[in-house]
Amino acid sequence: MNARVVSFGCLNTQLAKDQTNVVVDRLQEVNPRLACRLQVIPSPVAAEVLENESFLAASTPEVEYLETQLLAGDFRLAVIRAQDLVLPLRDGLAYAAIPQRDTPFDAFLTRQNAIIDDMPNGSRIGVLNLRSRTQMQALWPHLEFRLLRGGVQAALEALLRRCELDGLIAPAAVAEHLGLQGVVAEIFNPELILPSGGQGILVVLGRAEDAEIRELLAPLHSDATQYEMEAEHAFLQRFASDLELPVGVLARCTGNRLVVTGAVGSSHAATVAWQQREGPAEQAAVLGTALAEDILSSDEALIGLLEAEFPEGLPADEDEFEIDPDLATLQEFPELDDDRDG
Repeated sequence: MNARVVSFGCLNTQLAKDQTNVVVDRLQEVNPRLACRLQVIPSPVAAEVLENESFLAASTPEVEYLETQLLAGDFRLAVIRAQDLVLPLRDGLAYAAIPQRDTPFDAFLTRQNAIIDDMPNGSRIGVLNLRSRTQMQALWPHLEFRLLRGGVQAALEALLRRCELDGLIAPAAVAEHLGLQGVVAEIFNPELILPSGGQGILVVLGRAEDAEIRELLAPLHSDATQYEMEAEHAFLQRFASDLELPVGVLARCTGNRLVVTGAVGSSHAATVAWQQREGPAEQAAVLGTALAEDILSSDEALIGLLEAEFPEGLPADEDEFEIDPDLATLQEFPELDDDRDG
């Protein structure tokens, strides 16, 4: 195979380079003679625009820019966090590999070496999405949870350099990739806090026509992680909204079985509606969609979704009160009835 040098395109941020190097290190473990080159690309998006964007490591315009250059042949691979993927994949792109998942849970980062239960009343805790804020606020109502924009690196700047925060909720895998284990005070059990869909998963994108690169990366690929990602993405896509929603989901694959847990939080009621589905791993996407249907049939969950759609309160005029028809329409999945948990 004539693939002695493999090029990776990545944004010019520490997290983007670190996450790419995670894949490079794993690839060189199984193929020590392989040379890998990082092609660092300045962000095409103005800093003032990114400040208002909601993302983890790369914004949607940045991911689309990397995809364009990948398709143009400027490099062969790009590593994207599953949380930042733009779905469905653009024509001409394919998953070159989905490596084994890293820790999918949330972590609490703080300079004070204290767990969140010990934080004083009114402590300023940064969160990266509405999902984190609603779940955290339900458990620790005495703390001030601040929704941050501009990605996890901007949030870390606010915590560690500018000291504008007393703590930060961030993916444990991000802290590990950045070498920040020293400021991780605790990692939250998923029975307590459900993570975001795709959390802890790195996706290696390549060109669909590049069969050689997929063969080269085959030892890195994890079917179990791909099943988990497919279930979580299907769950999220069923909510069919371009707004950020207080939705958490986690799929865990054991053998040929998959358990998917989902939740919708309510900021005003300080509650979290949980549901679970179990079934064959090969039906990952169907399971994820079916779980979303279960949750959409819950009055408690719909309250949380309506709060996200109308953060200032429901419109007084009935003509202005419209629910996304994809959210309101429920479907049945009889093929899963025998596998449903509970």
